[in-house]
Parts: sequence; C-alpha cells; structure tokens
Amino acid sequence: MEDGSHSGGSYSESDLIDSDGSYSDRTHRDRSYRDGGRSFFSCSSTDDDSFDRRSARRRYDYSHRPNSYLEDDRISDLPDLILIQILSLLPLTDAIATARLSKRWRFLWKMVPNLAFSPYDHYSNMRPSALVSFVDKVLLLRERSSINKFSVQLDYRREFRSAVDVWLHVATGKNVEEIYLDLERDRGAPYTLPKNLYTNSSLVKLTLRDCNMNPNAVFSWPSLRILSISYDDELNDYSIASILSGCPVLESLELRKCVDVSRLNTMSASLKKLTIRSCDMMQISAPKVESLSILGFTETTVSLDLPSLLHATLNFELRIVKKGSKDSYQKSGRLMTYLLETMNGVEELKIGTWCIQVLSVLEMQNLTCPAITCKCLILNTSFTRWDLPGMANLLRNSVSLETLVLNMTRASRGRGEILLRKKDGFKKLNQFYNQLDGKKYWNSQEGALVNSLQGLKIVKIIDDNLYNTNDSYSECLLGLLQVILKNARILEKVVICTNKIGNHGSLRLNSMEVAQTLLSFPKASPSAVILYYKS
Repeated sequence: MEDGSHSGGSYSESDLIDSDGSYSDRTHRDRSYRDGGRSFFSCSSTDDDSFDRRSARRRYDYSHRPNSYLEDDRISDLPDLILIQILSLLPLTDAIATARLSKRWRFLWKMVPNLAFSPYDHYSNMRPSALVSFVDKVLLLRERSSINKFSVQLDYRREFRSAVDVWLHVATGKNVEEIYLDLERDRGAPYTLPKNLYTNSSLVKLTLRDCNMNPNAVFSWPSLRILSISYDDELNDYSIASILSGCPVLESLELRKCVDVSRLNTMSASLKKLTIRSCDMMQISAPKVESLSILGFTETTVSLDLPSLLHATLNFELRIVKKGSKDSYQKSGRLMTYLLETMNGVEELKIGTWCIQVLSVLEMQNLTCPAITCKCLILNTSFTRWDLPGMANLLRNSVSLETLVLNMTRASRGRGEILLRKKDGFKKLNQFYNQLDGKKYWNSQEGALVNSLQGLKIVKIIDDNLYNTNDSYSECLLGLLQVILKNARILEKVVICTNKIGNHGSLRLNSMEVAQTLLSFPKASPSAVILYYKS
C-alpha cells in the first residue's frame, strides 16, 4: 500500500499538500484503518475545494528549467539515507511537499522516521479537526515505514479520542522509541492513555502533557530513560511509585502540576535527574539522584533526602496565602535556609529571582544564609535593588566559589518585591530599598566579600534583556564587577555575552564604552582578561 490505495479510496501527496505547500484539508474523516484485516480508519476524497495545480507545478516541477539546471541536480544523486536525513530536519509538511519535485523524491518522505504534528509549525495555524485529518492521512500513506519519534500537539476534544487511540496503536506497533503527546484542552475531560501504552518495551522517551494515566494500571517500560508528565489529574503517590517500579533504567523524571503527588520515594539506582515544577511536593527521597530542579509555584515546604546531589536549581515561588505578613516572610526564610543547608554539598547551584529576594529579606534582618560549598553559582537576576542584598548574602557565604554566572532576566517585579511593598510594618525595610544605590552598595560590601572571591576564576554574564527599564541596572552590574576585579586574585576571565545593546533609560552603552569602563578598574589578577560577545 505504498501508493496509499485502500478500500476507502486512493491517496497521494496532493491530498496532503496544497498548491502553495500548505496542508490540504480536502477530505472528510471516516475513521477506519486497515491493519492485519482489522479496520481502523479510512478517508474518502471530496471535491469541495479547488486548487491551482499549475502553481504547484511551477513550485516543485523542474521540467521548465534548462537542461543544464537538471544536469546539475546533485542533491537528487545523493543516497536515500542522506536525503531522508535532510527531510527529517524539515517540518513534515515541507518534507511531504518534496514529493512533487520528481519521481526520485516521490516516496522519500514516507521513510522519514520522525513524525511531528503541530498546528503552529507551518504557514498558518491549522484547525484541530484539520490536524486530526492530516495525521490520519500521513499514517495511512506511510503505514509500512518505521517510526522512531511520534509527536503531536493538539487542542484536544472528546471526539478526537478514538483517533488518538489509533495513532498510538500505530506508533507503538512500529516500535516507536519517543512519544510526545501534548493534548491541551479548554473544557471537557482529558485524554486517558489506552491500555496498550502501559506495557511497552521500545519506548525510550515519553512526554505527556494534559493526558491522564490510569492510576491503577500496571506499568512496564523496561527501556524508558526519560519521562515527563504534566497536568495529570489522576496521578498520585501510589501511581508514581508504580511507574518508577516499572521503569528499571529510568534516568530523568519531570513532574509538572501533578497536584495529587505529594511524596516521591525511590531507591532506583538509575534515576539521576529529577525536575519538580509547580507541584506541592512534601517529601522527596532518592538516594541516587544527582540533579534536582524545583521550579514554578508551590504552596508547601519540602523535605529532602538526596545524599548524592551534585546539581541543584531553586527557581520557584512559594504561594503565600496572607501576602505581606511577617509569618509569610518567616516561612519563606525558613524554607530557603533549609534548602541551602540540604544542598550544601552540591557542585553547581542555580538560584532564581524570588529565592534571591527572600534572602534579601533575611539579609536586612541580619540573618545570613548557611555556608555554601558549591564551585559554580548561577544567579537568575534582573539586578534590581531588591536583589542586591540577597546576592551579597549568597556571595559572602560561597566559600568555595570558582565560577559565577549572572543570567540577567527581564527587569520585572519579583515575588519578594511585591510582598515588600505592602504596608504591613516593613516601612524601614521599604525605605532602605527605595534609597539603595547599586554602586555604593557593592562598595560597602567589599570587605565582607574579599574572602569568598579568593578562589574565583571565571565570571560569566549572560544578558539578552538589555532593553531594561531599571535605571540603576548598569550601575549595579558595573559596581559588582569592580569589586570582583579588585579582589579576585586568581581570576582568569570575565565573559560578557549580550544580545543587543540598548539605549533605554540610563543604558546608553555600547561595547566600547563597557570595555573601556571595565578596563579602567584595578585588577588583583594580572592575567585576567575581559571578553565581550555581542550577537
């Protein structure tokens, strides 16, 4: 059935691609697909749309070109494997469109092993029903070809359930290794995975968005190494434990907004990376996990047992029921102190804006964070005055620091700043922040930072948001760099990577001005170099 013929009609690439190269929605759906005598779906052609075939020929047919042009068509002379690899780099609709180039190309797209379907990857947004029809017809036309990766992004509706079931049946029947299923819905019940997917020996990577799994299912994914689950309303502590027991080689697990999962306890020797995003996780015990990321929003504190942890990311916000209360600051402060104590042995620590601003509150209350032994510290910060005390708190207690990375984010209010602006008894604290001068602040911290800068070798600043509304941005940044250059005795280099130099507010800077300013600062390390990259 390489030509797409079957009992329900005959299909070719012209049924998929319009004359302008975009998806052609010229057929009505009638689910029936033949596989071993069992009927799943079929499609019937209609003539409800008219198309300009001449424009298609002009675009893809080389017959009107000079003979010399045809003689120089070296791409078509390449082996099939190379051409298929080239087609796999294109959006699927573009790969299908190459079937019109010549007979040499007609069937090549059917051998592309990676299938990615999305309404947003071509010239215009595709209606959900049109996308469903498109997936059906593609699978029908290439039913004999293998599938390594199957990816679908769809605005899911209940009437699409049987179609999605068929897609997964076809993909798993071809020993698919990677499945990405993003079935976002505005209303109605979510899609529930079919039974045949819970037992699969070929899956290596599985990503599920807005899909539910049967919490009572028995899972067997012996080859699965990467699992990501988001917005699963049915996932709970029992089912996540069942999943982990059925994944003996799982290396990476991500849970996002799985609200009923509160505990994660595993003795898995293979699980090395764990990402928790917007989950109210209360307890995590994973002795072999080496990388942990806590992201998004949470309403609860967490207890950690991660003795092998080497890399940690804290880029989350604690939802506060009573905003601006002193109890909320104390709760946030206790959580950050506990997390930093728990992660004392990590080699790399990444901290986000909200967490930095919580440390700012602690700093202004004369409460320091625990000693941090990481060699690499990465700070996601907008470098506002609300961040500076927290950054100083971290730097002063980073006793083994060798690499400092400042990832400059958009200058918007962080959670801590919003809370601090409440009129709830923090008037002195607010007054301090309002009067804080970035350059003078870093000068005042120089003596306290000297010891922590003695082992610093590399400073890297990544800034893609130099159109910044913060007037003190450049002064804060240059003030810190001045202190670093003056006191870091074995500093090797300062690397500044920017996207585009802006001229918004006080940021009337160009690369030459920044370089001249930095070169004018005294340097404790004679071998230190300043590298400036502008993309």
